[in-house]
Amino acid sequence: MFAPAIATAMLSQWGETPSARKEVGRVTRANERTVRNWFEGKNGPSGENLVALIRHSDAVLAAVLELSGRRDLVPASSFLGLRQSLERVLTALDELGGGSKLA
Repeated sequence: MFAPAIATAMLSQWGETPSARKEVGRVTRANERTVRNWFEGKNGPSGENLVALIRHSDAVLAAVLELSGRRDLVPASSFLGLRQSLERVLTALDELGGGSKLA
């Protein structure tokens, strides 16, 4: 159940492209074959690699929360990603406005 759930989350976050696998390999420092097995749901990542994936993927975090029976925390975890997205948008707007801060 663990490996397929993580694979589904990884696919939703990164997609099925070779560049997605390279990105995950870079993030986790895992070799290409290992990453391919994660994406295919044959194996799940180790604890250290799972933490690295969670650091870079809200989908993987949500999958782990659901697998651990902590589904109630999934909405709270999505707020963290929303805040980061809003900060990126505000920064882009500030840059478009010639450096003037929007309030």
